Order: sequence, then C-alpha cells, then structure tokens
Amino acid sequence: MNGLAYKNIIFDLGNVVVKLNSDGCMEAFAELGLAPYLDPKQHSEGFELMRKLGLGLISTEDFCNGVRNLSGLSITDKQIIDAANVMLAGIPHNKLDVLLSLRSQGKRVFLLSNTIDIHWDYCVDNLFPYNGHTVDDYFEKVFLSQRMHLDKPDHRIFEKVVRQTGIAPNDTLFIDDLEANCNAAKEAVGWNVFQNTNFNDWLELFNH
Repeated sequence: MNGLAYKNIIFDLGNVVVKLNSDGCMEAFAELGLAPYLDPKQHSEGFELMRKLGLGLISTEDFCNGVRNLSGLSITDKQIIDAANVMLAGIPHNKLDVLLSLRSQGKRVFLLSNTIDIHWDYCVDNLFPYNGHTVDDYFEKVFLSQRMHLDKPDHRIFEKVVRQTGIAPNDTLFIDDLEANCNAAKEAVGWNVFQNTNFNDWLELFNH
C-alpha cells in the first residue's frame, strides 16, 4: 500500500502516533493504591467511571471525585492525572516529520482517537511541540471521543467525521492499531484502512 496515493489520511493516536506504556500506567495507579478500583474484573464502578470519561459523559473533575469516593483514598487531582499520563511514552520525532511532510504536500491530515482530555492536554503541551511546531501544524482537525461523545468502533463516529470534513471514501486512508476499529471504518463509511500492528509499521506506507 502506498499511503501517498490518498488525499486524506486519518491517524489514530495511541500506538500509532504516541507510544503507550500501559504497564507503567497501571504501576503508577498501583502506587497510589488505585489499581484494584480501575480493574474492570475487580471494580465495575471504576471501569464505568473510565467509560463515562472517555465518552465525555463526566468531566475530569467528576472522574477524580469519583475515584476518590470509590477508593476512600486522600489523593489529589494532580496525582491521579500524573499517574494517568504515565501511559504516554512519547512521540518519535521522525513521525512528527512525516506528519509535517504530508501536510506540506497538500494532504488533508486528521486525528481520530478514543482519547480523554487528560491525555490529550498532555500530548498538546508536552509531546507535539517540536522545532517550533504545535499540534495545529500536524492535523487539520482532531476528533476526540471525549469531546464527540462517541467512540470507535461505533459507526456513528466515522459518519460524523465524514459529515464534518466532506472527505470522499476512495481518497481516504485510516490508520488504527485495532482490527475492530479498522473494520468498522470500512463498513461504516468505506474508508481504506491499515491496521498498525507494530508501532512503526505505518511509516513504511510513506517511504515512496
């Protein structure tokens, strides 16, 4: 597949652009005493809090209050947020270079992610700044589950992106690490898809 053949390229965030450290994140929550409460097998209420946060049904403040109420622990919002952000291990500069190059070639580049504001704000402030560039230089528009009140693989999230961008399916490539999301995008709106099985796989699409 030649990624440069497409006019519109839509990237997922986690394990596509940003390297994720799930184990480190859970260790950080464990150090706060929160691990049992955020494990869906042990605490359905904690899992429900995370689900609501991801869909924007509650705010970050509501989430932190909910975690404190559930656990009975005296921890601050900052401690919870800092532990959550251990998940984000960084963005390689060569990936940022590719995103900038795509935009300089006139490609329409978008981001579509099941992402919470806690993570997105950290990315904007700490991971995307590079050589004077900010997140607005990499993407024409970002679509985030917490702000859209929808998440992948719900067909409606892909349909909403199409309505807001006007992109044509045959001219569009969607890159995501999860098979379910790739299949849903293909079924819902007919996008061409690439499953990013390993973190750097998608870079090969643009080495032409």
